[in-house]
Amino acid sequence: MNDATFIPLVGGCTCEKVRFRIDVEPIITHCCHCYQCQKFSGSAFRVNSMIEAEHVVVTKGTPKSFEGKDNQKVMQCRDCGTTLWSYHAKLGEVIVFVGMGVLDAEHRLQPEAHYFARSKQPWVVPPPGVPVFEEGGDPGKPTAGPRIMAALAKAGGGRSISDYTGEPAAS
Repeated sequence: MNDATFIPLVGGCTCEKVRFRIDVEPIITHCCHCYQCQKFSGSAFRVNSMIEAEHVVVTKGTPKSFEGKDNQKVMQCRDCGTTLWSYHAKLGEVIVFVGMGVLDAEHRLQPEAHYFARSKQPWVVPPPGVPVFEEGGDPGKPTAGPRIMAALAKAGGGRSISDYTGEPAAS
């Protein structure tokens, strides 16, 4: 998939009172095995797509927000409670983490990395060829780092990609 041929993704909540559109190819789609995502999803891991917030457009309804653990902002449907997306506390509200289960055509995206493997369930075996990181880490996709850095720079506030990856910023 590339932006020239990208067909917008659409999704929404279970009761369909909130709908949204994603206008660009995700920065990266990944499986997160951190304990927070396990709790958040009620499963062994959560499959997320990272997208610049400006490219997630609500087309119907108004989601509500709440502060999750460690100040993670979570957006949900006011009526059915479906979690639509969240913002990583260390990145602020410039990068959205959309869970794949709320997309109408989630099959178009496949995980490109597995994060926080140190806390993954022992029976989960990532497929061969997909990068696995013990914690966060280099997003594993050449275009991901520059897009994250551009979004953070645009928002100001002094955040950097190392806030998310835990690795020192490149000089």
